[in-house]
Amino acid sequence: MRQVTPPSSEASQCPATRSGVTVYSVAVSESVCVTAAVRIEHSRLRAYLNAPVEPASAWSPAEWAGVTGGQEDRDELPAAIAECDSWLDGDHADVLLDLVQDGLLLRYDEATAALVVEFESRADFRLPTLLWACTVLRGMAACMADGDRGVVTVTTDWRDDSVMMELTPGGSRFLAPGARAEARSWEIDVQAEAEDADPDEIINRLID
Repeated sequence: MRQVTPPSSEASQCPATRSGVTVYSVAVSESVCVTAAVRIEHSRLRAYLNAPVEPASAWSPAEWAGVTGGQEDRDELPAAIAECDSWLDGDHADVLLDLVQDGLLLRYDEATAALVVEFESRADFRLPTLLWACTVLRGMAACMADGDRGVVTVTTDWRDDSVMMELTPGGSRFLAPGARAEARSWEIDVQAEAEDADPDEIINRLID
């Protein structure tokens, strides 16, 4: 299994340079929690699982603007994208299977195409880990077709507000607070339809 989850602080650094001084955003013992509610037909879900993970740099800094919490985050964004890219390898199935040992929850109902994914990851470096959490699922949009949709919510220990990302066929966007009520309602409906199952069994069945 490839190493695809964020490394510990002993193995990685996330530098941001300002006025000739390198600053490291180290946040030991913090975490990110990710929940995703998606409606995607099983053949397209299989295509997503078998597709290589796109690097965070596949999206421009402007397309990542929805995750930045202030000027400090915006200053660190280019370095954080590069750091996130250094963690990513393999396909999406590799990433999710690697997360099973950390308590990944995955539910899927083929009849309704309702998928729910939940996982938590340690965040030694705040912004790179936040980008990584979004990147793991952001690539699903490329495999979607009409009628498919996803809502990804990322909650962190260090921010008062969560990051909410919408996936639609061929694209993704971060939702402003005023656009989240309908997305939350839709998310609850999808979560109610998804069936409990063993994550290993679901992933391995879909990639075979």
